Amino acid sequence: MAQSGRSDGQILRDATVESGWGEQGYTLYERTTIRPALTVNGITGGYQGSGGKGIIPARALAKLSFRLVQDQDPREVDRLFRNYIARITPPSVRSLVRTISSAKPASINPGDPMMLAAAHAYRNGFGAAPVFLRSGGTIPVVSIFQETLKVPTVLMGFALPDDRIHAPNEKFHLPNFSKGIATCIWFLEAVSNQGSRKLEQRSLAS
Repeated sequence: MAQSGRSDGQILRDATVESGWGEQGYTLYERTTIRPALTVNGITGGYQGSGGKGIIPARALAKLSFRLVQDQDPREVDRLFRNYIARITPPSVRSLVRTISSAKPASINPGDPMMLAAAHAYRNGFGAAPVFLRSGGTIPVVSIFQETLKVPTVLMGFALPDDRIHAPNEKFHLPNFSKGIATCIWFLEAVSNQGSRKLEQRSLAS
């Protein structure tokens, strides 16, 4: 991570802020990728028009998301959060926590043969070796594949750092579209070759 991840200075410049915040003892890159996090995604309540209003809001709403890491149970985190909110809610206020969705955490092993096949595919599709980066995200099916099917999962991305994924001005570099298609073809070929070699080894062993 120290070799391929962004430095604290780069992250601060990208965020246009002067100082970072969060769990001590970790770099900003580690805090935003491999460490548990609670994110406030939206807050609403009270008067929101232009000008001033001397009112006391009767209702307020916050939307939160939690990044979990390996060995954390989403049900346990949900229970702990609900207990905490109930504990800090004043007697004169009613609070409600609604869970919209949850998924178990999962991590990808960069040394897995399938990941090595993906690295081979990137070298052929883009003409350069890939860089393994840590990135938090919610893809519930990854943990299902790992726990239920017991199969390795490969996550392959083709976006650039400035593509602003999920933002209103999101974009995608068109040359990466064609190179991404080529990379997928190379990946399927590499996986097929690995499967063929395993069949040959089994035949020789028997």
